[in-house]
Amino acid sequence: MNAIILMICKLAMALLKLTGRGSSFPGELALKLNKNILKYFKLPDRIIAVTGSSGKGSCSSVIARCFRDQGYKVAHNSSGSNLTAGITALLISRSKLSGKIRDDVLVMEVDERYAKFIFKDVKPDTVVITNLTKDQPPRQGHVDLVYHEINKALKEDMTLILNGDDPYTRKFTLKRSFRKVYYFGIDRTKDSYTEPRYENLIMYFCPKCGKRLDYNYRHIEIYGDYKCPGCDYRRPEIDYLVKNADYDEKSIEINGHGIKLPYGMLFGVYNTAAIYACCSVCGLDEEKTSQTLSSEKADKHIYSEYSQGGRNVYVLNNKNENSATFNQSVWFYNRGRGEKSVIIGWREISRRYGFDDLSWLYDISFELLDDGHLDYVVASGTHAEAVKRRMELAGIPESKIVCEPELSNAVDFLKTKTKSDIYAILNFDYVEPFNSLMGE
Repeated sequence: MNAIILMICKLAMALLKLTGRGSSFPGELALKLNKNILKYFKLPDRIIAVTGSSGKGSCSSVIARCFRDQGYKVAHNSSGSNLTAGITALLISRSKLSGKIRDDVLVMEVDERYAKFIFKDVKPDTVVITNLTKDQPPRQGHVDLVYHEINKALKEDMTLILNGDDPYTRKFTLKRSFRKVYYFGIDRTKDSYTEPRYENLIMYFCPKCGKRLDYNYRHIEIYGDYKCPGCDYRRPEIDYLVKNADYDEKSIEINGHGIKLPYGMLFGVYNTAAIYACCSVCGLDEEKTSQTLSSEKADKHIYSEYSQGGRNVYVLNNKNENSATFNQSVWFYNRGRGEKSVIIGWREISRRYGFDDLSWLYDISFELLDDGHLDYVVASGTHAEAVKRRMELAGIPESKIVCEPELSNAVDFLKTKTKSDIYAILNFDYVEPFNSLMGE
């Protein structure tokens, strides 16, 4: 019976491909015909899951590429369908009718709320947790809820790969023992700082004794070299430590291997460290992994930079409803030199639901935009007036705030009324339209 279900679903997949569509529908169909279909598959010995609030798609894609570059056949949900139906569709596409997966390695991007369902039948031996941040409030609720959902999915015979600079994800090891836990992190850089710059953090206090955490240095928000003054809760020994991080030169070093980065962004360094750690833990050659990482090209949907009219333009794709991604863009802006203008906007907050929740705008430290070099902030898009109001509350002088709901008008203002470098902090739905209007 299960072989027949796979045959039907493979046919549906082929028909969708002919029409130029790829979706999780074959997985949804298989689960309707047999809700336990995942138990039928004969999985490879090596199964890697990547989950977290952000970065899981990028990390899982490059992990899969690293394995392929070293001769492995890899199954990976590259389309980004990371719920149960998406994982089921992936396995259907990579299996024989007998249910046997044809690949050596399975790499899964897994939605953080669905890990507890997927791991029951597709149990990874290695789990990478990129981060946990405030994200999609109407869907996710509080970050603690997401933490507990992931924690339910984890088993003690799994190997975890965690950000050692993050005191929040360290909580996964607080009351539980796992087969192995490896940590990645970043050594002090010239951009590290000591005094807090960001408010509305997800963690201030030690989860063991409740005292406020101290920091030797910070990279951003709660990430850095932390320790509790009242107990032994502190940054662990880092197994994969990024050294000599140079965001201007877009270069880092891990375990003596130099790596060129596609982005001079902090999230790019953390993603690269997570990928490197995972590949090393899973036995790949570190030099070859470094070569694959160094060959990565910038994805213009995520980040791009170019010259327009003799000035620099930086386009930063931000995940709406996620303050951490916006704060990293603010951090990137702060590193810039000379006069700067900023445009912030989007067409829609989310495609998953119709809620126009804007509470997340108040978790972002937009106050840091007024650094003495700000020319203008241009608010654009569907909620331009709300963005303008947020800038006013951040203390940005009213004379420096321009509200242009139409993106074409906003870009025209930047082109004709400013001469400074431009930082475009946009949701993904405005990245390509912005670049097109700029003539890129």
